[in-house]
Amino acid sequence: MADAKKSFPMLPVAHWWTLRRKFKQSIPGVVSINYLSSVLDMGEASARANVYPFLKTLGIIDDDGKPTPRAKQWRDDGHYPEVCKAVLEEVYPSDLRDAVDNPREDRGTAKRWFANHTGAGEAATSRMAALYTVLVEADPNGGSETKKVAVKAPKKPKAAPLAASPPREMKGEERPSTVDDTQSGVQIGPDVNLNLQIHISADASADQIEQIFASMAKHIYRRG
Repeated sequence: MADAKKSFPMLPVAHWWTLRRKFKQSIPGVVSINYLSSVLDMGEASARANVYPFLKTLGIIDDDGKPTPRAKQWRDDGHYPEVCKAVLEEVYPSDLRDAVDNPREDRGTAKRWFANHTGAGEAATSRMAALYTVLVEADPNGGSETKKVAVKAPKKPKAAPLAASPPREMKGEERPSTVDDTQSGVQIGPDVNLNLQIHISADASADQIEQIFASMAKHIYRRG
């Protein structure tokens, strides 16, 4: 009876999913120690102690290492939940299943239960609880979960401050460009105010006065 068991499978969850993916590709005629060592990339001694016996306990292979009918259903997503349910009922006692029906959120209780009923240490009970959690969840896509990694956008380099351009040396032949105020209507350069005082003799004739102002217009205001 399942209630009399004092030891429970400690198959690493990663190996559970890896083997299931391999069985999806092709079911081997015999699951040998060498097969497990190659597929799981581990030593034969470790495969013999940590994988092979648990596959038999879970009903995936028989005593001769041949895959069972359960193995064919195990690899099928449609039958996967019923396989997990069958394994739970065969391997794990009812008091555990009743007490810890959601081990994902209550992993501590599951580990304590396995520790009390097997006397195993921390590492062993953690593996028992992890496999039990996988069986309870019965999610065929559980092995495809990947950790999400937050990728930070690369920081944009700060723009270098613009260096002040050195003052340009003016060559003798270079002069700043100007705009003709008669064309643009905009005066360039500083305003210049001229105050002229003209002394005209009181006895100057009208012609002489006219010549004075004509000369001013010609030479000062450059009017033709």
